[in-house]
Amino acid sequence: MPDIYTKTLRELSEDFIAHKRAGGFKAKKEAQIILRFVKLAESYDPLPTMVTKDIAEAWENLSPNESPPNQRLRIGTVRRFAEYLNARGMISYVYPYRRSAETEFKPYIFTNEELARFFTACDNTLSPYLKTRCEIASLLFRMLYATGMRLSEATHLTARDVDLIQGVIRVNDTKFNKERLLPVDDALLARMKRYSQNVLTFVGQDSPFFPNPQKEFYSSGNIYSLFRDRLWAARISHGGKGAGPRVHDLRHTFAVHCLRRAVRNGEDLSVMLKYLSVYMGHCDISSTQAYLRLTADMYPDIVCLTEHNFDVLPDLEVLHEAN
Repeated sequence: MPDIYTKTLRELSEDFIAHKRAGGFKAKKEAQIILRFVKLAESYDPLPTMVTKDIAEAWENLSPNESPPNQRLRIGTVRRFAEYLNARGMISYVYPYRRSAETEFKPYIFTNEELARFFTACDNTLSPYLKTRCEIASLLFRMLYATGMRLSEATHLTARDVDLIQGVIRVNDTKFNKERLLPVDDALLARMKRYSQNVLTFVGQDSPFFPNPQKEFYSSGNIYSLFRDRLWAARISHGGKGAGPRVHDLRHTFAVHCLRRAVRNGEDLSVMLKYLSVYMGHCDISSTQAYLRLTADMYPDIVCLTEHNFDVLPDLEVLHEAN
């Protein structure tokens, strides 16, 4: 009998986390969630060997004072655990995907006209005392859109990470611990060089590329406040907490616009998705494929072209859980 069939759910959960980490995931939060789930399963059976429907439904219940997003995270983690077990021949119950109007994940995709207004707002400030802040906003938000970087990746760049000679950004502090190199186009490179001359004077190679007033790395909260301020200046409505536009939506917009251009240019999407997956730092191509659904929803005229390349357009929930 194969060894896997003699393992308890606790031992299988350790295999699952090891599998995730081997694939480049940090899996710290997943490990905590899976351990809690295993403890629940052990309250039903001292030595559980699979995810049963009864245990899964008990785990699904919303805990007191728990937010719906946290509940979805818990359920999604156990869903992937069950899928992992099924892939290894261990029959387990897999949560179906459920949606509601209140919880559906809806990325905000900027139009070209909105982006133009937003970047113009980033380029202008009424106060001469905020010149450096204006320079940072002008480049940082353009860089997020032009490269699809995550905010944490951009704010943790050092001067050493930005090669202004070759026009390449080295991303080290990534979600999945995967270093990657991002070549940039000539227009963005020219802005990066001007920014470096105007802002990065007398700094070391390990200094932040986007320094705050204390010459330290910006926090995500401070950048989000700056983002909201520039949205207001650009007359782009904000739907409130959780509704967007979010800073991360610049990354979503980058991916959708790349795919839109590729489809309309008649490029091979199978090849394009592989390049885009690596460029964006996804752990696997399924997260990148989910942008096909988002692109098709935004631009119905290319639905027939995307369906010609892929029989099934992945669910947007993949983006919510993996990006």
